[in-house]
Amino acid sequence: MNLVEIYSEDIQLQNDIQSASLLSDSKIVLLTCKGEVLLYDFTLKEQERLFETSWGIPYSDGGFDPSAVSSIYTMDDIIVVVNDYGKHGFVLNKKENYLLRICREDYLANISKYPVALFKDDKGNPHMIYGVAWNKVHIANLTTRQVLTADKSLIEEGAEQHHFDYFFGGLTISPNGKKFLSAGWIWGSYDACAIYDIEDFISNHRIKYCAVGCWAHKNRAICFVDDETIAVLYNPCYENGIEVETGARTAFEIRLYHADDQGEKGSIVLKSPLDLSGANLYYRQTEKHFITFSDTIGVAAISLDGEVGFHKTSFIPKVYCEKYNQLIQYDKKRCSVAQIE
Repeated sequence: MNLVEIYSEDIQLQNDIQSASLLSDSKIVLLTCKGEVLLYDFTLKEQERLFETSWGIPYSDGGFDPSAVSSIYTMDDIIVVVNDYGKHGFVLNKKENYLLRICREDYLANISKYPVALFKDDKGNPHMIYGVAWNKVHIANLTTRQVLTADKSLIEEGAEQHHFDYFFGGLTISPNGKKFLSAGWIWGSYDACAIYDIEDFISNHRIKYCAVGCWAHKNRAICFVDDETIAVLYNPCYENGIEVETGARTAFEIRLYHADDQGEKGSIVLKSPLDLSGANLYYRQTEKHFITFSDTIGVAAISLDGEVGFHKTSFIPKVYCEKYNQLIQYDKKRCSVAQIE
């Protein structure tokens, strides 16, 4: 396998790039550190100013912070920009020609990633799952702007028998678009992966979920392998509180879990040890391998049998766009897009 560079250029910007995501295979959405949200066309070498994060009546807390760590989520004509560990964000629907501000409560938002995910229903209508509080997410139809879960209770099924406070985290949609996964946490504190059926989440007044597992609180990466399998970055040393032992930082493996409450399915031991502390993790169904990256390791591809088939330390991606299987790297005003082939 090789890393193939698709685009790499200095973009004529007034301010440095803070975050980025692809809107198509040749267009990229950029957030600058001064709050400009731009669309840049690599083919035509043209840019379009979409909006500024200072738009609208200011919040008392200052609102969106363009200098903070942020993420951009895209789907067709939908662009969502949020502060990862803040309260504020924006939703732009280019097709319907509207811009909305979104906001969540600030309780422990600084350690809980802003939950956002985009999906289409069976009719092709765009929808968004988004956080409004530490323990509450809503689902909205982005064509009609109707919040489909506006009257949803925070009471869980079986609440009379147990109590479970759950902090939603980063969201991922299953390959078939029927479920969403939350890489959140619970008091203790522990990383906790929970899975929700989208149709049930909309129609059921109470919250029904499957608890996949709990692990040491490391904000670990979690992803779907297929509709019934979840992959979790796992380090047995860290789970047992051993973080200074020789070799502990490279004792990582990938644990596989059922996408319900049936527990663990198996484990993938890396044949070439990597320090996956704080790494991202994605699975490519067509290539049958994981893509992982971090500031520590650069980028690597890992097969289902643990082979590290590709590893490049000099290319450190900031973002991976699953739809296009492309990695984005940016520094100041320079942006590169590459693909593992």
